[in-house]
Formats: sequence, structure tokens, C-alpha cells
Amino acid sequence: MIITYLTAMAAGLAVIYLLLGPKIISNKSKSVRVKDQRLETKALKKSSNDLIITLAGSVLSSGVTYAITGNLIFTSIALAGGFLVLKWYHNKKERERKELLQEQFAEVLGQIESALYGGLNPYQAIEDAVPEMPRPAKDIFYEILRHTRSGDTLAQAIEAVRKESGWEELRVLSIAMNLYSRTGCNMGEICRSALESYEDEDSFRRQIKASIAQNMFSVKLLTALPFLVLGAARTIAPAFTAPLFNTFEGGVVFIILTSWIIIGNIFIEKMVVSALGKNI
Repeated sequence: MIITYLTAMAAGLAVIYLLLGPKIISNKSKSVRVKDQRLETKALKKSSNDLIITLAGSVLSSGVTYAITGNLIFTSIALAGGFLVLKWYHNKKERERKELLQEQFAEVLGQIESALYGGLNPYQAIEDAVPEMPRPAKDIFYEILRHTRSGDTLAQAIEAVRKESGWEELRVLSIAMNLYSRTGCNMGEICRSALESYEDEDSFRRQIKASIAQNMFSVKLLTALPFLVLGAARTIAPAFTAPLFNTFEGGVVFIILTSWIIIGNIFIEKMVVSALGKNI
């Protein structure tokens, strides 16, 4: 009984850390200082909190597993869940970064458009707009300017940074710069048209995202429900669930079913992320 209470307490602390830990422990600003001007790329950078997050994830997954199964073998296997939690955490941070960049793109386009209509050429317009851009967009455009200073054309620099950062909306600017360099077209008009199109697209994406969020809540609830029922059944009638958790055959069935539930959730999440990324 004491082990159960200690496990539940440890799992609770792990949940609190995963939700609030990085915000409480880290006193760093969310933005990158101007003197750093560092590009955030798709490559995941090791965080000083990685070890703590992994340990917290291990405690959480093993604690939940013990609460459901009461089996130390399953609990030991669940310790590996810390690495899955770390991967989930990094993926979540990367998705949040990309979503933030998506939201900032309209503001960035508007600033460049204003500078172009002020009589500046595209390079001057970007250079003029960068100091007023929000982060992380500002850091990415600093990187674009660095590329141009090393010999790339503006179109080449934007395309290279787009691939490095994963900011797909930059493709519009890359194509526009190519057109400008070949035909001398009106960049201000292109930015205005792109901005209007993007705002319509963004409005549609927000509606779809809100609709999907409701369904995802149902998916998460249905995912947790079987395990809650099993945990309750083990507490109320241990003899009823003993064959599932304390025999080889039952263990195999439990592992297979759990694996299918996890795989199903991963598949659904990837499908949703892919659909939103393509604006459906």
C-alpha cells in the first residue's frame, strides 16, 4: 500500500514538472538576444533540462503503469517511457515554434510591404523591417541577411533559410524575389496579394484547427478510458484482472493492445499535423 502511495506521489510530481518545470526553473527570456542573432533550425538542440525531463517521464510512465497493473515487470519496462516523453516534448516545442512562425508571417509580410511602398528596394525593405519583427521571425531574417552578405542572392538566401528553419511560408517570398530579379515586377503588389491570400488561408486553417481540437480531446479521453477501467477493476477486484497482469498470455495480450492504442494515437496525430500543415 505504501509503495502505491509513493508511486502515485512521484507520478504527480513528475506531471507537475513536465507541465510547469521548464517555466519555473528556467529564467531565460523566451526570445533570443539581438547580439546572438541565432537561427533556430529544425535540428533539435540538447537542452539542459533533457535529463530531468527524461527522469520525470520515466517516473510518470512507471508510476501510471504500476497504478494500473500492480506488476513490477511492466513497471520496469515502462521506465523506458522517459525517452518517449523527451521525444514528445521536443516535438511539441518544434510544433509550437512552427505555429508561432505561421502566425507571425502575416505581420512580417505587412512590414516588408510597407517598406517597399516607402520606396525601398527588396533588400533595403527587409533590412529596414527586421528590427521591428517579432521573434523568432526576426532571428530567421537576420540569418537571411547574413546569407546575402556571404554572396547569395536574396532569393537564394530565403530559399536556403526556408529549408534550414522549416518555415515553409517563406517559399512565397523566395518565388517573389526570383520573379523580381528576372522581370523587375512590383514587389509591393506581390506582397499585398500574398498577404491577402495568406490571411484567407489562415482564417480557414484556424476554423479547421478548432474543429479538430474538439475531436482530439475525444480521442485522448477514449485512449485513457480503457486504462482507467483496468486500474479501477484491479483496485476493486484484483482477482478479476490477475490473469491479465500476472500470466504470460495475459501479459502478451496487454502489451499488444497497449501497443496498438499507442500506434493509433501516433498515426492520428501525424495525420492531423500533416493536414494542418497542408492547410487541408
